[in-house]
Amino acid sequence: MNREFTSLSGQLSFSILVWVCGFWVASTLAVGWYVHTEIAEGFDNALSESAVRLLELAAHELEETRTHPAAAGNSVSVVRGYPVVDASLQSSYSPSIGEAHTVYQLLDSSGRVLMKSANAPTQALGAPLVTGFYQTSQWRIFTVAQTDRSLYLQIADPVRHRIEARNESLVFLTLPLLAILPMLGLLVHRAVRAHLVPLDSLSVQLRQRSGKNLEPVGVQGMPDELVSTVDSVNQLLLRLQDALQTERSLSANAAHELRTPLTVAQLRLANSLALELSPVARAEICFANDALTKLSRRTEKLLQLSRAESGAGLARDKVLLHEVVLAVLQEFEAESIPIHLLSDASAAGVQIDGDFDSIAIALRNLIENSVRYGQGSAIEIEINTPGELIVRDYGRGVNAELLGDLASRHVRHSTDSAGFGLGLSIVKTIVERHGGQLRFVSPPTGKPTGFEVSLSFSSGPFRQS
Repeated sequence: MNREFTSLSGQLSFSILVWVCGFWVASTLAVGWYVHTEIAEGFDNALSESAVRLLELAAHELEETRTHPAAAGNSVSVVRGYPVVDASLQSSYSPSIGEAHTVYQLLDSSGRVLMKSANAPTQALGAPLVTGFYQTSQWRIFTVAQTDRSLYLQIADPVRHRIEARNESLVFLTLPLLAILPMLGLLVHRAVRAHLVPLDSLSVQLRQRSGKNLEPVGVQGMPDELVSTVDSVNQLLLRLQDALQTERSLSANAAHELRTPLTVAQLRLANSLALELSPVARAEICFANDALTKLSRRTEKLLQLSRAESGAGLARDKVLLHEVVLAVLQEFEAESIPIHLLSDASAAGVQIDGDFDSIAIALRNLIENSVRYGQGSAIEIEINTPGELIVRDYGRGVNAELLGDLASRHVRHSTDSAGFGLGLSIVKTIVERHGGQLRFVSPPTGKPTGFEVSLSFSSGPFRQS
């Protein structure tokens, strides 16, 4: 669908234009009905006035013809004491009424046409010989009588002529709408857009808010209808800022409170191993030390997962993937793990919008996953444009039926190696918060065994929890 018709300004402009046009059409129809009524009334008044005047003129001319029949020659015959003018010559005996559309006939009491206008039909118009108006499918007729002479004058105009006059009035009222409709639409659209500028400004300010920018939205220039909304948004931002601060403090305090006693306990156990101990006691101390090491790692993973799921503190900065990889590789230098960066010099310029620390956590988890399940194979890291990060190893790999569930919590490649099933879940959450995609391939293309993870980052907005 066209974006113009899904936007608020487009919908408002369209609605206003439809209502204006609808009102104009309704008004035009109402005016058309009124004009039709007035036209009919005006024509009727003209017919009645003309009939009264013409009756005297026609009666007088007919009387002159009866009194001086020789002037009419053979074209006049006498019927019931009245002369009847031959139809082919009646125009010579017809007084003019000055209207090309109007016709009249002078009839006797039997309905015989004694005289007519030049444009009137030869046969009677068909209206009863009763004073008043009568309408047929073709004529609007008015009859007036001269009772002392038993003469009736019927004057009529075509119904078609009245319809044409009404239609011309409707066209005259409708054409201006069609002419100014495009300009009206443009003016309405511009007016709506101008009045929605504060709403656009509010939208821009809200898009600028993130985990690092929760400043109140400005209300200057906002209409009264938006001030209350902006105040509510500012209160929500304040509560969100307090909640994020509390969450960050909780994460930091939890990490400190858990790591410190675990480190102290591990140090005490390591010192205990230096003492003279029985084999059974030494084995128990080693078992306890391994358990504390696992607990420390699990605590770290849970804190990472909590931070990733909440989206707390996610920055939206320009991040070079090459710098992220180099920073993480420095952490594994002391462990002598065969990790190779395969990307060429062009990869150094691959840049995405994201949070440096979160992407580093995701990459670190992927490397640890390859170390744990890669069976000592080399680990390769590849950077591709526009924002793809690939980590692969050449260990045993993963069965195809398990690939779809790997990113779920507590799902592991196999039970051969120790792990908590949280690493790939953390990676998936971080990638989703960045609006990216996570893809698993096993084995890598063209290789008999191995496991490959692809992180594709986009430049779209972060997803909030």
